[in-house]
Amino acid sequence: MNRFAVPHTLPPCAPVQPEFIHRFSGWHLGMGLPGTITGILPGLFMLGEESTGCRHTAIGMALWGMQAYPLAPTMAALTAKASGLGLPLSTELGKLIAVCATLPQLDEADEESMTTWHALVRQDDRSLILRFLAVVLKIPSKGLTWLHHIWQDLLHLGKPELSRAVLDMIAWDATLLPLKARMEADWAFHCLPPEEALPFIEALNPETWSLWRAYAGGELLLRLGKKGEAKATLAGLWKAIPWHVNLTLKLHDLFNAPPVAEEADTHDVAILAYSWNKADLLADTLASLAQSAIGTAKIFALNNGSTDHTAAVLDKARHTFGPDRFHIETLPINVGAPAARNWLLALPEVRASKWAAFLDDDIVLPTDWLLRLLGAVGERTDIGAVGCRITAAFPPFGLQSADYNLFPTPPAETEPGALPNRVLLFDNCAGSVDTGLFTYTRPCLSVSGCCHMVNMASIAQTGGFDLRYTPSQFDDLDRDLQSSLIGMPALYVGGLAIRHIQHSSLAKSKTNKQIGHVMGNKFKLDTKYSDEELIRLGQENRQRLWSDLEQKCTFLVDRLGLRT
Repeated sequence: MNRFAVPHTLPPCAPVQPEFIHRFSGWHLGMGLPGTITGILPGLFMLGEESTGCRHTAIGMALWGMQAYPLAPTMAALTAKASGLGLPLSTELGKLIAVCATLPQLDEADEESMTTWHALVRQDDRSLILRFLAVVLKIPSKGLTWLHHIWQDLLHLGKPELSRAVLDMIAWDATLLPLKARMEADWAFHCLPPEEALPFIEALNPETWSLWRAYAGGELLLRLGKKGEAKATLAGLWKAIPWHVNLTLKLHDLFNAPPVAEEADTHDVAILAYSWNKADLLADTLASLAQSAIGTAKIFALNNGSTDHTAAVLDKARHTFGPDRFHIETLPINVGAPAARNWLLALPEVRASKWAAFLDDDIVLPTDWLLRLLGAVGERTDIGAVGCRITAAFPPFGLQSADYNLFPTPPAETEPGALPNRVLLFDNCAGSVDTGLFTYTRPCLSVSGCCHMVNMASIAQTGGFDLRYTPSQFDDLDRDLQSSLIGMPALYVGGLAIRHIQHSSLAKSKTNKQIGHVMGNKFKLDTKYSDEELIRLGQENRQRLWSDLEQKCTFLVDRLGLRT
């Protein structure tokens, strides 16, 4: 018996309606964030007036959105609108929607408090955070609004006792107690070991939280290694909401796991790393590399003008790996990331390789990282780069990046006096907590340069990394755009997660100089490509993603069938 079975209360849906392809420019990009759901629903409501399939999808999407993101702005109001299309609501959920649909948003009057909050989470002072929250969460009209505003930040702090305590600061009336249970389950999902979190999910009322309960239960079962039960749970959920792009891609990978290469396949790989004054972090990265299954791959490390003890760290690594496998390049000054990468790519042994795997100097590698990247590309020669999911280094493993794709819309004309914004990139995880919705494999426009392999055949055609992005920012993306233009797009392998130590989803403080540098590099990116190139990139990217999605939908329909 499936303990997370979804009751058959939703009308049956098809995975991909023809209207989705023609009417929604971004449907194929993904549905892992609440803003995507709230952006699609109004259009679905309009199509639902004429199309039964679209109406059924709107009903299911509204119910999923409310259950997965109950405090997200406008989500409850959109779900209430869907009830007019025939959305079946339990009495309990109906009452919650009525309350959440009228929650006020934070406004200019709250601006000073929001600034204070962002400063507090950077300081990570537990007592000050609790004192601040004791004030704002007690505001009768805005307590739940503040909870939505702070919840993800609290989870990213990695202090489970703090986020748990916050839920007890709110005065929950009887109508809202089911919402408190849902938030406690969210806390458990992200902050507790899977075996301890599972009872919180299972205890949720299935009539109120059926869809999210099934997803969270299935994901926790996966983390516990109970793959058979997890597949059955997620397959049952997919039959209810087969339009969900991320769930479709994730479930397909559960039935068709990407191959894992053998260590004998690593002979054509050069592993490349460069570092500037991060000796201790680099030492940890190299230690995790030493524990990796890298077969006969050779390692090339560049000391990019460091003035700390990086040289000693590299000398120790050469002893660990052996001088025949570990090669050191030393530069007298820091030449920046693009030039450092190009220096390594120009080495004769690297040029003779098939793949060059770049590693940041502040990551933690799982033992099978290289075998999984190599296995995913197999014998394909049309992939320009292959990368993976990048997360924070410590629980609850906030997402830093997944796959990047372009919105398939022509670049907008720049208004007088404004900076151009022509490369319209869709960051589909946007620093969210890792729910498991990005553990899929698919072609894409670009992957994170934190840990990725570039095809040396594509480097031979595009050249290396553009020095205009020195010292860093957008050089990886630009290189992937160049590769895609020659017909060699990227491949994302989301089942592989790399832990990244320094980056934080809580938006580290930046100086005006740093902000100016990022804006300057974005300007260079936005003005580098012609309208024709960007239109072609967007169209080809869209076609690849739709083709991949339809093929995987067809497989799941053939394998699982659909509710009728």
